[in-house]
Amino acid sequence: MRKSLGQSALAMAVSLSLLVALGVAGMQAFGFGLRTLQLHAAAAAGAQAMAHGLRVGNPSVRPCWEATDGLQRPSVYSETEVCRAVVANLGTLDVRHATFRVSGQNLDSNGRPTLYRVTVSYREPVTSPLLQLFMGETVTSSAEATSTGT
Repeated sequence: MRKSLGQSALAMAVSLSLLVALGVAGMQAFGFGLRTLQLHAAAAAGAQAMAHGLRVGNPSVRPCWEATDGLQRPSVYSETEVCRAVVANLGTLDVRHATFRVSGQNLDSNGRPTLYRVTVSYREPVTSPLLQLFMGETVTSSAEATSTGT
């Protein structure tokens, strides 16, 4: 009888710890999905800023997305408003873990792009030990948006 009670208690403890681990992993995985939505909003804002010609800063200086600290100090580089639009839509995310790229396509008669593509990526640690088994120590989420220029 005692052996049976010990086995039942052990089975309950294992089941409960597995349930907690799955709950924590599920919450972090859900957070990764929400993060992707947030990154898409930031990419869309950056693409719209590029398409509407919101270009501020010294054009002889490289654009903020080409600099390693461009999102942290956008006013030092060209295309300031594009970086500010991305940062504003990142919300509470740490911009030190974010990167973004801009590319222009479909050149018009003046050689300017008419379609802008912005990709925002965010790298963050995986804190759930269960998810670390499948995803590794860090995960990078990315989102892309396009907008047509004027």
